[in-house]
Amino acid sequence: MYYLSNSMRIYYILFLISCLSVVSCRTTKDIATKERVIEKDVPSISENKLLKNIDNHELEYNTLFAKRIDASLSTDKGNNNFGVALRIQRDSFIQISVMGPLNIELARVLLTNDSVKFVDRHNKKYFIGNYDYFYDKFDIRMDYNNIQSILTNTFFNFNINDVKDKHKRAYKFNRTDEVYELSTVEEKALNRKIKKLHKKIRKNKDFILILQKISIDPQSFRPMKMLVKDLEGDIGVNLNYEMFRDFSGKTFPKKMSFDLFLESSRMNVILEFDKIEFDVAVKSNLIISSKYKRIE
Repeated sequence: MYYLSNSMRIYYILFLISCLSVVSCRTTKDIATKERVIEKDVPSISENKLLKNIDNHELEYNTLFAKRIDASLSTDKGNNNFGVALRIQRDSFIQISVMGPLNIELARVLLTNDSVKFVDRHNKKYFIGNYDYFYDKFDIRMDYNNIQSILTNTFFNFNINDVKDKHKRAYKFNRTDEVYELSTVEEKALNRKIKKLHKKIRKNKDFILILQKISIDPQSFRPMKMLVKDLEGDIGVNLNYEMFRDFSGKTFPKKMSFDLFLESSRMNVILEFDKIEFDVAVKSNLIISSKYKRIE
């Protein structure tokens, strides 16, 4: 098995899982104990009606708690397996723990509406910042609501131009044999770092075209796939929600996979779970030792 350096592995995992994670339910009661098969005959529907159905079928919850999520991280150089614990208080906080061998916690991340914090217990380091971190580090406009939506399989717009209303943007609407598709193409200004990093691809252009495509399940009206891609380069992220099940009366994917691609480099995270509890008491807890070194 290939191992990244402990520090790099934790940072990869924390970033990916903070943005891309999984929720489920208390007991694993499949729909007739089998994976649901999507019907080929997708009904005709208007875009406005589809958006209303998406709103009406969002997951209803106040809290969720996943004690153990089985996760794997694959890169061009090898694979790693690890465990994840997840706590969410809706619209308040998201806490994620990354577990190593013998169920020892390696790192913990705590996200609130205005802060991003994590502790690397293995290397005795910590980080405290806000959501500008994602833009400065990855050129991605992410906020708490975006991350919470990804974690809960909820439809949303990537906040490229600070558009808060998820239905405000005009979509190209398409109906395939299996899903409904909503897509947008938006021009995005490049920051100095991204222009320098991809100078050959960009040919010194100041703007790129970003495609966002969301595939909606015609039965549950939940996202099945979300793609965000730079149309001029092989750069983007692809989210897949799979194996939708009935968990204690709630429909949710049993498996989620997230592919990040940057030209020839690839990274994939797969998350699978057996048990999640909804609407139980959850608390956030992030203790930072005075002996730990702050990451600037």
